[in-house]
Amino acid sequence: MRKSIVLLITLALIVAISSLIYVGFEILEQGSKETEKKRTLIQSTLFFSRLIEILKQREGDINSSEGMETLILLPIELKNEEVEIRVEFDSAAKGINPNNFLKKEANKSVIDPNYVLLFDRILQTYNVQNKDLFIAMIEDTLDKDLDERIPGSELALYDKRFAQGSIENERKFQILVDSYVRMTEDGNIKKVPWDDLLSFYAKRIDINYISPKLLRFILPYLDEEAIRKLTNERDRLYEKIEDMHLAKEDRDELKKYDVSSFVPVIFGELKMELGDRKGRVRFVYDIKQKKVLNIEEKIF
Repeated sequence: MRKSIVLLITLALIVAISSLIYVGFEILEQGSKETEKKRTLIQSTLFFSRLIEILKQREGDINSSEGMETLILLPIELKNEEVEIRVEFDSAAKGINPNNFLKKEANKSVIDPNYVLLFDRILQTYNVQNKDLFIAMIEDTLDKDLDERIPGSELALYDKRFAQGSIENERKFQILVDSYVRMTEDGNIKKVPWDDLLSFYAKRIDINYISPKLLRFILPYLDEEAIRKLTNERDRLYEKIEDMHLAKEDRDELKKYDVSSFVPVIFGELKMELGDRKGRVRFVYDIKQKKVLNIEEKIF
């Protein structure tokens, strides 16, 4: 009964989103005198703004694992003679947040050795030549002092535009990667599938959407089939980590990496086709905080 209610509520949210798109169709016709590129930009921005308003108003409809699952599994696609709109959602908590290298212990910020070991395993797999340097670069970015753990690891000393502190997004992490390559001429670090392993907008990992590649690094002794059945081919939602088909020692290992059964941060993508132009808005949205954490808009 509970799952049925959640499904109905989430379907109501999807109907609301669909309705806002139809309203946008009517507004679109009023702008026919604008240039095509400008119209596409205006309309994609308009649709995005209305979409965020709906998500804010209906936060209560997706405040559970079941609600989020329904939203993710039911993309919205609508079109008329002039424009086509598609909206998709996904979890934004599939990977490790590198900011979790630092943890609080006795009111002090200390390095979490579990994260160091995990990154060491990842870098070793891709034959990164100076693992210690890159890990030190992450640690020296996150801490408050300018003391170098390894010569060259405190990037703020060498690049005055580089802000020490949190690694807020992919762009800042990429600066570390590029700087490492310049210092070492070791391009192997670019072979690491960072996009599949890292998340920057949630402190915790949602166990229902954890990246298969990440899980393989956390639990390297699991075979491919077991990884698939726990992730992309799971047969149910996990309300708690104990619901996963794992041995206790494996669950204990997974618990070291800030996992949760529900992390209310989503990745969204709104695509629009208007004539020969296409618009795309990608964004990260915190359901509980009702806040857009990142947005990227492109017309092409």
